[in-house]
Amino acid sequence: MKRPIQSNPPRSDRGVTVVDLLIVGTVIAVAIILILPLALSAQRSLVRANAVQEFSGFVQHARSDSKKLHAIAPAQMAQITILSNRYYYVITDGDGNGALDPPLVIDLESRNIRMDGPFPRTFMFDQLGRVLDQNQNLMQLPMVQFADQKGKTAVKFDGAGQPVVTAGK
Repeated sequence: MKRPIQSNPPRSDRGVTVVDLLIVGTVIAVAIILILPLALSAQRSLVRANAVQEFSGFVQHARSDSKKLHAIAPAQMAQITILSNRYYYVITDGDGNGALDPPLVIDLESRNIRMDGPFPRTFMFDQLGRVLDQNQNLMQLPMVQFADQKGKTAVKFDGAGQPVVTAGK
């Protein structure tokens, strides 16, 4: 008598083995280990970029406010003062009522970002939007540098006082 040939059932009928699960888990773990540092580095660069864009926005707002207010005296001029490598404050007409508001303090410490010195340093804007120092002298293209663990980005002022962001590392 001939015995019927027994065939193995198709692989899909047997289910998943522990070895299969270990292989898939290992591949996923290796992918996470390789991708996580890249994601964290990109996030840090974005935090620095956001801080630079925030500062540039304050510069543009201050210039615009001084122009609108026809600022000729220091008390009328919108300004930005860098207090230390982690703090600066901005005086603008934030509510649009035609008068400068109390200083708004910006904290970079929680973002692990530093600015370069000297400290303190004030940028005032006259009725033409030009950058002046505390003695109302025209400043020659000032620059503020923002740095974190991964690199630096600078904000330079052009001849008219407009902020220009220069990419860092």
